[in-house]
Amino acid sequence: MPSIGLHLAVTLFFLASCLKDDDLKPALVLLPFGLLSDLDSFIGVHRATLHNLFIIFVPLLIMIALKRLKVSTIKDRYFIFASLLLAAHIFLDAFYNGVFLFYPFIEKSYNPLFWFGLTETGLSALFTWVVPGNVGELVYVITPCPSVPEIPIISSGIELVILIFALLTFFLKFRVKLSKGLHA
Repeated sequence: MPSIGLHLAVTLFFLASCLKDDDLKPALVLLPFGLLSDLDSFIGVHRATLHNLFIIFVPLLIMIALKRLKVSTIKDRYFIFASLLLAAHIFLDAFYNGVFLFYPFIEKSYNPLFWFGLTETGLSALFTWVVPGNVGELVYVITPCPSVPEIPIISSGIELVILIFALLTFFLKFRVKLSKGLHA
């Protein structure tokens, strides 16, 4: 499973690339949306309760409700970014032993398999959707259950390097705002 550090790195890269230099406050508010889905390890069913396609629409529904009530001054793009961060988390987890995309309506784990590389016959690509029947020790991905074996913070050296680059990118992107905030 992708570590929290890798999810954080993807979130930081996304925010640094999509937001303006003076959008530090929105960036800090949006930051948890890249990690929010893993809360289902503690409430509900891991890789199901907050890892399904329906959760992606929650920020958009809130945006629509606030617009109808005419009480929001928050820009629409921030709600869209929140949904994209939730989707990125779910997409990344789907490639690591699968997620329950349609939970609670369908209790099947979807695991996209992708491979691209060279074989003895030349360049080759493979993409399939697999509903796994047996994933060894990771039974929680096949059958929803409330427990999860562990959630790594950083699970490899490459993830640590990616996280360091993501933190540098984020802080360099918003350095002007941070330095003004420290001196004010």
